Amino acid sequence: MASISSLGIGSQMDTAGMLEKLQSSEQLRLRPYSLMQNGYKSKISAWGQISSAMSAFQGGVKSLSKDAFNALSVSTNKAFTAKAGTGAFADTHAVHVEQLAVSHKLSSSVVAKSTDQLGVQNGSTRTITITNGSGKQTKVELKDDETSLDQIAKAINKQDGECSASVVRVEQGYQLLLNSKETGKDGEMKVEVSGDTQLATMLNTTHGGKSNTSSGSNADGMTQVSEAQDARLTIDGINYIRSTNNITDIIADVTLDLKDKSETTAPEQLTLTHDNTAIKSSVKDFVQKYNSLLTVTASASKYVRNDTSGLAEEDVASKNSQNGALMGDSTLRGLVGEIRSAVNGIYGEDNADINALADLGIKIDAATGQMKLNDTELDSAIADNPDAIANLFKGHGAQEGLATTLDKIVTKYVGDSATKTTGIIKSSTDGLDEQVKIMQTQLDKTQKLIDAQVERYRVQFEALDNTMSKMNSLSSQMTGMLAKL
Repeated sequence: MASISSLGIGSQMDTAGMLEKLQSSEQLRLRPYSLMQNGYKSKISAWGQISSAMSAFQGGVKSLSKDAFNALSVSTNKAFTAKAGTGAFADTHAVHVEQLAVSHKLSSSVVAKSTDQLGVQNGSTRTITITNGSGKQTKVELKDDETSLDQIAKAINKQDGECSASVVRVEQGYQLLLNSKETGKDGEMKVEVSGDTQLATMLNTTHGGKSNTSSGSNADGMTQVSEAQDARLTIDGINYIRSTNNITDIIADVTLDLKDKSETTAPEQLTLTHDNTAIKSSVKDFVQKYNSLLTVTASASKYVRNDTSGLAEEDVASKNSQNGALMGDSTLRGLVGEIRSAVNGIYGEDNADINALADLGIKIDAATGQMKLNDTELDSAIADNPDAIANLFKGHGAQEGLATTLDKIVTKYVGDSATKTTGIIKSSTDGLDEQVKIMQTQLDKTQKLIDAQVERYRVQFEALDNTMSKMNSLSSQMTGMLAKL
């Protein structure tokens, strides 16, 4: 098959250029489908940006429906620290820490070298079982050549059980240290060696390492370094005992982390107060995300008049490229309309001091829908009546709040993965995706027709070249013959 560049050689005509122009002309048949496909893709992209802004806005809305008004400030105390969750209540508690929970630690007798084999060489295996107060066990099996302190510690740690082991150097030699990972009496360890009487004498411990100095068969092989000890504390006059210093089950949704014994017999005051800074932060975040959403929707629905300058009356102006991808879209108009109607609504009791965003110092531009926040007015509203602000956003009794109303609107359009609800936007973009595929099918089909038509043109021009070449050759022959006459 001859290429386009080889055309015209025989005819001396620019058939290659003619074919290129015909090919370019045929390619214009793709333009309507390309324009429609790009339009659908632009709409999909615009909806994607709106969905993202809607999801971010919903995060701010959800904060105002619960977390912002449940946040508590916690006092600073010496003997303990406290952390309040969203289910905690503003209150004051008297806390006295009598003692901290301590983990059990045991040490072996001293040996000269940490690599010396300490067990009986009897050709069998022996088992070391470490049991804590709650019944959890760590077991290791050792061969004759695995009974040095280094090997015992390594074998215990490999089990990743309820205790850890280490070998420390002391003045006379080396000792094996066992440290319970669990504090309190539940972490008190018992050690039993079976299958090796020599190693058992050194490690067997059934009395917490406290009876190692006594005589007789009840003496422990290991010595107590620190006693297993439960935490003891008093809260609001009630005594509590816990096996850990991290306490979560006394004050509702408050975690106490015990740090030290109380310095005096008098209790410290744990004070939980409403954190008004969280309310202000959440309101400001709500305003910012709302304005961002309105900016995105305004860009997507933007309308710019067509430029008709220089056009005759019979000419048709083309669509302005500055228009938004979703200009005139009824779904977008409905979305914006519902949100703007919600934020301009009245919530709570009619005679309440705060029942609209304007009462918080939030002004809404009637033309653009954008919000403007007055910090001074918001601070004053929070200081005077934080509960009324909570009612505005969260609702009160059977009356729905602004946050709840907006959350329903957002869910209606973007859906909810938790309930597997499909939003309106997803349905719209699915339809647009289908149109993109249809246009691609049309483009592929039309391109094949264009390629076939261009090939027919090429064959015709090639035939023309061959005919013209033969005619030129015949003309030359006749001229030569006439010249000889």
